[in-house]
Parts: sequence; structure tokens; C-alpha cells
Amino acid sequence: MMGETRYIDFSDAAIRAEAKDEYVRDLRDQRYPDMRFRFLKDRRRGAWYMVHDGKWQKVADWPRCGCKEMEARMSSLMLLRAGGAQPDARLRALYTVADVVSWYLERHLNTATVSKARKASCRSLAKNWILPRLVGMPVDQLNTATLDQLLIQPMQALVAPATVCNAYRVLNAAFRTSKRLGLLNVNPLADVRFTDFGLGRIRPKGARLFPRDVGWVMDLLAQRLLKSPGPCLLALLMLCHGTRIGETRQARWDHFDLDTGWWVIPAELTKTRMRLELPLTPTVVAVLRWYKDQQSSKPSVYLFPGGHGHALTGPGASLAIAALSAGDWSSHDLRKLARVGWQHLNVNYVIAEQLLNHAMPGLTETYVQGDLSALKRQALEDWQGVGAGGVDGLDLSRRFGFIVNPV
Repeated sequence: MMGETRYIDFSDAAIRAEAKDEYVRDLRDQRYPDMRFRFLKDRRRGAWYMVHDGKWQKVADWPRCGCKEMEARMSSLMLLRAGGAQPDARLRALYTVADVVSWYLERHLNTATVSKARKASCRSLAKNWILPRLVGMPVDQLNTATLDQLLIQPMQALVAPATVCNAYRVLNAAFRTSKRLGLLNVNPLADVRFTDFGLGRIRPKGARLFPRDVGWVMDLLAQRLLKSPGPCLLALLMLCHGTRIGETRQARWDHFDLDTGWWVIPAELTKTRMRLELPLTPTVVAVLRWYKDQQSSKPSVYLFPGGHGHALTGPGASLAIAALSAGDWSSHDLRKLARVGWQHLNVNYVIAEQLLNHAMPGLTETYVQGDLSALKRQALEDWQGVGAGGVDGLDLSRRFGFIVNPV
């Protein structure tokens, strides 16, 4: 009757022979109980299905993927299971896009050198965008056209191009890594570039704070410090040192040596996973001592405590800056303002990049390994002072004189 399942020894010739019998819909092979073949309506084409996580999933099209390749896949899995093991990073069968992305996420989220923020971003992009739209697609069907139709176009209609690009990068990294480790024979995205989708080049967000804005921003922080010490100090530290919001919001008091004037950010808190040592000027030290006294009634190991004994969360820190700026600028605008300020003060490029804790190019990192702490301190003193060479600085000692030199 129609829809019959017939057992054969899988071969491309045998499948073509069975295609003549319109009553046969599915083909099975007793050697491979977790694999089946199903004819499409025209009987000249079909699809391979395999059991994955207890469910039948389409993994490839026939005749594009022939019997020899499918048998090789099944043989490797059977050998693995005969040993009583489950597929691991080297042996897992990756048939669908979901397999590749899930494997990559598992590997990426367990990598110690990847920041928590990066892990959260990858997890969110995969869960909310990549997997829902590409979950059942066989790897061998993924190409520029299918990626554009199923992921890129639906995303670009709802979110910014930068978010679309980030999702593409996660997907591309998953395929590139799995191919490099030998889990895939072919990377279907090897020749695909994000610019192929016509969304244009993703440019950095424009700055919303400029050197001319230093005066009123500093006046704002000084005026609100007494009423909102936490948000103001959070912004002040980022502006004074060019630190990232993630590094700053998680600052602990034991990261600071107020006697010798140093702030040491551990490698596990930085985006580059490199320890960052920042000189503290006397004015910053005075402000920190004052702020610590304000915390004496509710002491915490963190400068910016959140709930349940933890540091202030990322969203909480961003909301604090947004409230302070009325949404006109963000924490990253403070970091960019510090960088352009150093540029106007003629701070050496390498010194500025080290202060920002940017990853250095290979040769620069190789040859610039001396102690540059004196140059970093001088750069921060110029920036946090009145400035130099006609360029205005933050003028901390004057603006925060009510703390530094109380009457």
C-alpha cells in the first residue's frame, strides 16, 4: 500500500531501483537502525533522516549526499557508541546547522578566556535568532541564498545591522571552528562575506561627546556627586582612565592600593583577558577615600555593589549612566572621550592603547615589553589636570576641590 517502508542494503543504485515502485515511501537498512531514507514526490530525489536527541531529523538531500557519505557518518557513530561513549568535541556528528551551533556554543561557553559578556551575547544570538530560523537545515544546504532568506533578511527588518552582523559572526565562527577541528569536511560559509548581503559596511557608532564637552560633563559630575555618589564615581573613573563599564562596575576595594596610587584590574575582568595596571593621581585617590567613607554605613567589597552581595550588574550600570546623562551619552562615549583627549594631548599611541587595554598587534606586543608605568602616569596626570599645550584637561583638583581640599 501507499507509504510502505522497505528494507534494503543502502546503495544509490538500489534507491533508484526502488524509486520505480510508487508504493514505497521510506527505505531502511537493518545495519543502520537510526537512519532512514524518504522519497520526495517526484521520486528522483529524497532526503536522509537520522535520530538526533531522540527525534528524527532531516540531515541531507539525496542524490546530493550519496549512500557512501551517509554510511560513513553512521559507521563513525556506531563505532563511538560501541565503546560506550557519547560524541564529544572531536567525534560528534554535525549534520544540521543546529548541531554545529550547539556544539560551538557548548565549547565557547566553557572557554575560560572568553568574557562573561561575550558568552551571554553569543548565547542570546543563538537562542533568539540563529537556532529558531536555521534549526532543521542540513549543513549541506546552507549557502549565501538560504542564509540571506532565512536569517539575514528577517533579522534586518527588526534589528540594527550591527546585531545582524554579530549573529552572522557567531554562525561563521561555529562553522570555521568545526571545520578547523575536523568535524566538518566542508565549511559552507567559507566564501561568504557579510557584505554579500547588501547591508553595507558596519561602522562604529559616532561619538556623542567631544573634547569641547569636557567642561560641562565634569561640572555635571561634580554637582551631582554628593546626591548620587555611585553613578557619578562610576562615570568619573571611566572618564579619568578610559576603562570599560564591565571592568569598572566590578571594581573591588582590594583592587586599589590608595597608598601607592595604583588600580589593578585582574585579567578575568578585562575583555582582552590581560591584567591592567592603572596609575592613580592624588586627586583620584582623594575622591576614592571620600567615597569609601560614604560607604562606611553599608560597607561592601565592591565600589558599586548590586544585590545579594554581588557587583552592580551590566544593565544596572548602563541604567545608572543613562539616568546621569538623560540618555544623551553612554559609558562607551566616556571611554572614547578619554581616548580622543589623550590624542589631543599628544599621548604616545602605544601608551594610550595600553591604558585602554587594547590587544596589541603581534610585533608591537613582542617588542614593547618594558615598564611604561611612568609614561602612563604622566599621561593621566596631564589628562586629569588642567591639560597641556593649550588642550584642556579634566581639571579634577579644581572641580572636586570641595573633597580634595575641604574647608
